Amino acid sequence: MFWFWAITLFIIGTVGVLAFLRFRYTQIIRGNNFFTKAATVYVLVGEDDAKLAAVAAGMGAAEKDREHMHAFLTTLTDSFQAQRGAWIKQIERANALTQAISGGGALSTAAFEVRDALRRANEEYSKALRAGDSDVFVRRYPQLFGREAGAAIAVGEHPDAGAEEMVQEMQTDESEDE
Repeated sequence: MFWFWAITLFIIGTVGVLAFLRFRYTQIIRGNNFFTKAATVYVLVGEDDAKLAAVAAGMGAAEKDREHMHAFLTTLTDSFQAQRGAWIKQIERANALTQAISGGGALSTAAFEVRDALRRANEEYSKALRAGDSDVFVRRYPQLFGREAGAAIAVGEHPDAGAEEMVQEMQTDESEDE
C-alpha cells in the first residue's frame, strides 16, 4: 500500500512540475514574441508607444531572454547595414532600443516604472503585454508583418516614406475615437 501511494504522489508531483514548466515556457515565448513585434514596429515605424512596449517587455525579462532580444536587435541592425540604401533611422532606433533594455530585470524598480509608464501611455499595449498578446501589433500594423513586408524589405524598399503617414493615421484614428 505504501508503494502505491508513493508512486501516485510521484506521478502527481511530476505532472505538476511538467505543467508548471509548460506554463513558464509559454510565458517566455509570448514575452519574446511581444518584444520582437513591438521592436519591429518601433524600429521600422518609430512609434513611441511601441518603443515603450518593447522596453517594458525587455526590462521585465530574465537576463537570458534579454540576451536573445539583444541578438534579435543585432541581427536587425546587421540586415539594415547590409541593405543598399539609407536605413540610418532604423539602425539608430535599434541601437537605442538595445541600450534601453540593457538594465532591469523582472523585479527591478526600472522595469516596474516602465510598465507603469506604458500603462499610462497606451492601455491597449499594456493589456497586451500582460496577456502576452503580440498580435496587437499585427492588428495595428498588418502591412509590417505579412508576406508583402518581407518581400518589400528583401528588395530594399525603405519603410520611412510610409512610416510617418502610418503613425499619423493611427494617432488621428485614436483621437477621433475619443
